[in-house]
Amino acid sequence: MIHNWAEQIGVRPRTVVRVEEGGTYISNYICLKPVRSVQMYPTVRLEGEGAVTRLNTIAIAHPGSELDLGSRAIFNARGTKAELISRTITIGGRIIARGEMIANAKGAKGHLECKGLVLTDKGSQLAIPILEANVDDVELTHEAAVGKIAKDQVEYLMARGLTEEEAVGMIVRGFLDVGIRGIPDELRNEIENTIAQTAFGN
Repeated sequence: MIHNWAEQIGVRPRTVVRVEEGGTYISNYICLKPVRSVQMYPTVRLEGEGAVTRLNTIAIAHPGSELDLGSRAIFNARGTKAELISRTITIGGRIIARGEMIANAKGAKGHLECKGLVLTDKGSQLAIPILEANVDDVELTHEAAVGKIAKDQVEYLMARGLTEEEAVGMIVRGFLDVGIRGIPDELRNEIENTIAQTAFGN
């Protein structure tokens, strides 16, 4: 799902997915262009033994944007697995990054990762990870971090011949790379260009 809306549009996508035994569901949500607001929270119900899901979210909040993004996995069968990955950047907008995993069956394994960069004093980031285990023998983990680009990382790259803009751009591209596969070259190039413009403050 790649959103490209007008700056005054409010978007409210709604998704619920049921994954049966041995099934895999992968979702990539990308929002890089200015939009007034987005609120989305897809839910994946892992109902069959060995069902798997991976949900990736990549978003940039421009000035005036409010992005309330998240995803939820519900483990209702033995041996189910989920990975919820969020990478967000604010260049002036507000981001709420949510993630929720609810384990109702033994052998469930899940990892939730919310990471956000704040590239300007006018933006804000809020990470809300939720883990719920209702049975024993489950493994749910989370990692949440928000902040600015570390100055020493930029200086390290500049010491190796990059300009400050090139260093920041490299860090931002690496930050947003969550290993999304199968994207057509034309779309991948558009994403790269948008990321580069954001990193350079254009």
